[in-house]
Amino acid sequence: MSYLFSFKGRINRARLWLFLLIVITLEIVVALVAIFGLKWTHYMAAVQAHAEAGNPFAPAPMPIPDPVSGTGWIAVGMIALVVVLYLIVWLALYTKRLHDRNKTAWWLVPYVLVPLALSAFVMATGPWPYFFVGFWVGRFGIARALAYLAASLIGLWVLVELWFFRGTKGDNRFGHDPLA
Repeated sequence: MSYLFSFKGRINRARLWLFLLIVITLEIVVALVAIFGLKWTHYMAAVQAHAEAGNPFAPAPMPIPDPVSGTGWIAVGMIALVVVLYLIVWLALYTKRLHDRNKTAWWLVPYVLVPLALSAFVMATGPWPYFFVGFWVGRFGIARALAYLAASLIGLWVLVELWFFRGTKGDNRFGHDPLA
């Protein structure tokens, strides 16, 4: 449990990649349970009807819980719980990777919160842009484009920094070298 929920210590890249593999596997299982086990047929029918409507780039409809059987609400609750747990675990793992790179958890602000805030700005100020077309729509067009570009560049740097760069060799102020 300290691997997933502790914000202390260091982890190497391999442990982060291993967790990504576990997350992908769990997401596939949760999706299969939600789609087949909880019979979200109305959602699948809505997605199919949406795809046949003619605009393949329009966002798909959001799933609506089945109020009759209640199984839709179970699925929504399961997904909400999984999302909260993933958020906590991702923050813990990113913190430990930052520690491995000899950086404090305060680096989560520019690495996580700033891109989220920029993305929220893009989403709140107009339609979601498809293939860079919708950026220039409305009063905030250029600001939206710059916000999206900045969030993308920060996200790319986070990917390189935490997922590909090696941690500090030897011990550092956050603990022992996980590769030693």
